[in-house]
Amino acid sequence: MFRGASGCHWPDAQPAKIRYFRLEVTSKKKKPKSEIKPSPTAAPTPELTPSGPGPFPTQFARIFFGALTLLILYYSYLIVKPYLIEIFLSLVLFFTTKPIYLGINRLFRGWRVLSSAFTCLLLTILIILPLLTLTGIVAGQALELYSTVSKGLQSGYLWQQISDKLDFFKAYLEHLNLPIHLEQVKVEELVQTALAKASSFIYTNSVGLVKGFTSFFFSLTIIIFVTFFLFLDGDVFIEEIKKLSPLDAAHNEEIFGDVEATIKATLKGTVIVAFMQGFLGGVGFWLFGVPQAAFWGTIIVPASVIPVVGAALIWIPAALYLFLLGHHGLALGLTLWSVIIIGSVDNLVKPYFFRGTRPTPTILVLFSIMGGIGYFGAVGFILGPLILSFLLSLLRIYQMTFLKPPRPASAPPAPQAQKNPSDAGSAEKPPPSSTP
Repeated sequence: MFRGASGCHWPDAQPAKIRYFRLEVTSKKKKPKSEIKPSPTAAPTPELTPSGPGPFPTQFARIFFGALTLLILYYSYLIVKPYLIEIFLSLVLFFTTKPIYLGINRLFRGWRVLSSAFTCLLLTILIILPLLTLTGIVAGQALELYSTVSKGLQSGYLWQQISDKLDFFKAYLEHLNLPIHLEQVKVEELVQTALAKASSFIYTNSVGLVKGFTSFFFSLTIIIFVTFFLFLDGDVFIEEIKKLSPLDAAHNEEIFGDVEATIKATLKGTVIVAFMQGFLGGVGFWLFGVPQAAFWGTIIVPASVIPVVGAALIWIPAALYLFLLGHHGLALGLTLWSVIIIGSVDNLVKPYFFRGTRPTPTILVLFSIMGGIGYFGAVGFILGPLILSFLLSLLRIYQMTFLKPPRPASAPPAPQAQKNPSDAGSAEKPPPSSTP
């Protein structure tokens, strides 16, 4: 009999057996997935290897893709063709002023859009506005010079002044007893022809400069606009171009490094020095009484690029002009100013900008600048040396890659004699002493 918990008696009841169940948590191991084996009848997937067939299954597909790419490239060239000069000048401005942008970007804590906008605003204030102002002044003085020369030729006053100076010059040469027959030289005719051509040239270019002022301002706006986006994504764009190049990475770095160094050296060592000499020349002309000083100072800018002669091509005739007018002191002062002040820029500042660059023969630089200006216009001032630098880089790569002398075959190393263990042991033991 068993008494339950409620007090009831159950005669035939048996006490319940308490069973303890232990819950065992077993981690079921995942069965490895069976690898999907390719069907023997399935076509193999084409691999994009440099030497393989590529993603094009047939020869016709490759030809079609190449023709389509060339067609799109041609029409893309036609689209940007009117703005190629502006894009090139934007690249020049980007490479040259990139350190300024990086400094401003650090100042603005990496805010690239604001840094690019502030850098372009700074370039506009420091470069574009003074350039526009100078353009207006030079155009006005050029028209004034043309008006003075044309009126002097028509009235005969200018020719009378020149004739008096020529008579003085002839008498001075006769006093020196030089073997020169001046009566055979038609000086009057030569001077009149030269003055007529010079006045016509000045008038044509000055009028063209005034008419093209609007297009010039539009081009400057495009240059600043493109430079803004180059500050934002210029480095990424250059890296993508490097990836498209089939050359080695080292060759790409050498070419782009030479191009960037040439742009910086040309702009700093040639363009900036030329503008410095033009500015100092204009100041000297103004100080010593040369009329239309800003115009002649601007003419010094392209003349200073010519090696050996340089700015002397302009300031020597100006000093001679003052001397013939009887202003001997002013002529001497202008000569000293030009030799000391303008010459110091060419001899001291220019080598500073060209430091660290590969030396290029002067005759090649001269022909690259003259040929560039003759073919591309004013932009050839920079584009000519740039193309020359690109050519020299390709020639260096060709020399290092294809003309490298073969290395001498190294002789195989001589086999070392194996040491006998017994000999090694005998060498370690000291020789027996002969004394007892």
